[in-house]
Amino acid sequence: MEFLNLQIEERTKIFINNALLTNRGFNYYVDWTNVNGYNEFMVEIHAMDILIGCKDDNDFKDKFITLISKLPHVVLLFPFLFGLAKDEREKLYRNKTQLTIIQDELNCADHLIYSFSKNTKYLDDNEIEIFYNFFVRMGLKNLYQNVIEKSTLDYIIGVLVGMDSNGRKNRGGRAFELATFPLFEKISNKYKLILLTQKQFKTLRTFGFNISEDIANRKADFILLDYKKKKAINFEVNFYNGSGSKPEEIIDSYINRQNDLKSVGIDFALVTDGKCWSSASNQLSKGFRHLDFLLNFYMLKHGMLDEIVNKIFFNKNND
Repeated sequence: MEFLNLQIEERTKIFINNALLTNRGFNYYVDWTNVNGYNEFMVEIHAMDILIGCKDDNDFKDKFITLISKLPHVVLLFPFLFGLAKDEREKLYRNKTQLTIIQDELNCADHLIYSFSKNTKYLDDNEIEIFYNFFVRMGLKNLYQNVIEKSTLDYIIGVLVGMDSNGRKNRGGRAFELATFPLFEKISNKYKLILLTQKQFKTLRTFGFNISEDIANRKADFILLDYKKKKAINFEVNFYNGSGSKPEEIIDSYINRQNDLKSVGIDFALVTDGKCWSSASNQLSKGFRHLDFLLNFYMLKHGMLDEIVNKIFFNKNND
């Protein structure tokens, strides 16, 4: 089907009949690239298994002291065990910061400070005792005595997956972007185009585009470009489930964006979806009249992306 040749009424009907029920793809739930960082500590991870299921407190402490004496870098695993965020772990490892914990008990310091620097080569008896107390008070001793049954590695991977899943709230606004990314990646590879994601338009200056200050700092969801031909198109993607912006505001704002981009020689396409459009057919029709390229996920997936690329970069019209 050649979508660009269809009448507005036909495109509107296809759009509404194929509206998505959700904007979440498989890559929304866990970003497995975030489940990493532990590979350089594999020796220490397996060494920690000696503590698993050690119920006797004295025996546990003896094993802990022996372990940390022989492998001081074991302490670098502790932030993984209690789920410290990746950026915070990295700052600790680079000695950019230290872990500070307040104490509410009377007759003690208001806070304790712990160092987890990768530069640590040796821990004296006092430092080992400090880390043992940390291990106990953080609940990690109980973790090894009563929770972990087989493997420190499996536990760490579970923590990292859980942290990333909890971080989904940071991906919520990007869910539709994540869902459409594979389609843009495939099309860029197919036609040997450069694909930019979440870049400011001023980035195009490095490819020889004359970008005005009016749009320089605006961020684009996706840009496909061929710098040799000095051609580029911005794809904005969004999903509306019925709350938030009104359809007329959405369409008007993107008509303005298209005009701003055209003034500097960049094309524009809006990929939008969601059931809210079922009750906004008039605004969809307005979008089809005033936007050069308006489509939803179904249309993007079933050939319209190819049509747009061929028209913009290869001057192939479907007329």
